[in-house]
Amino acid sequence: MALIDKVGLQLYSLREAMAEDFTGTIERVARMGYAGVEFAGYGGLAPRALRQLLDDNGLACYGTHFGRLPKTDEELAEQIEMNLALGNPYLVCPWQDMATHDDALRFADVMNETAAKLRPHGLRLGYHNHAHEFKVDRGETLMDTLLKNTEPDVFAEFDVFWVAYAGYDPLTFIRRYAGRQPLMHLKELGPDRRANVEIGAGVLDFEAIVRLGQQIGTEHFIVEQEEYTCDPLESCEISLKSLRDN
Repeated sequence: MALIDKVGLQLYSLREAMAEDFTGTIERVARMGYAGVEFAGYGGLAPRALRQLLDDNGLACYGTHFGRLPKTDEELAEQIEMNLALGNPYLVCPWQDMATHDDALRFADVMNETAAKLRPHGLRLGYHNHAHEFKVDRGETLMDTLLKNTEPDVFAEFDVFWVAYAGYDPLTFIRRYAGRQPLMHLKELGPDRRANVEIGAGVLDFEAIVRLGQQIGTEHFIVEQEEYTCDPLESCEISLKSLRDN
């Protein structure tokens, strides 16, 4: 029995292929067996055209990484239009520089202000971590500071690779923020605890991670590959197969 029935792919995983052939790469992702995608750029397509591309390939939009914050009202309006067309309620800020407790507090204000502009449209704002958010300042990680000072509907998209890379057990943070994780990034940590390898070739316990995510309400599990031991398309297919065969 598959660990997850429907798995998504963060399309940044195929950034070079997407730049060369946006439409053809999405078609190949669908043929692999992925059920959804998370965008990191829209390939220059208009909202209706991009939605049609997904529909034609039987794919759902699981989320969008829509760049850094803050955004102008015009930029935000474009994102709102796109995500409403895609039927996607989850917009994710994929990176923010922060090094101190005060940095995290200031960014929490920006997140809250942006979330307030999305909320009337039925859209939610989230943050995707890397490793630097797990620096400890004033007795807590910057990720904790951020999440404690944002509104309850602002969510975490925990990338389990980066949590473990920073020296923490992903299960700890998944439990701590139960109910605030509609999306989760599944990314494998290599045996050297540095490299990103294909799922199943590393040290993370994805069965425990996924089971806990399911228990606490995660809706979409999304594979991301930033590094590869083979061709990127093959790499993404290996990770999907590992999750399905687990």
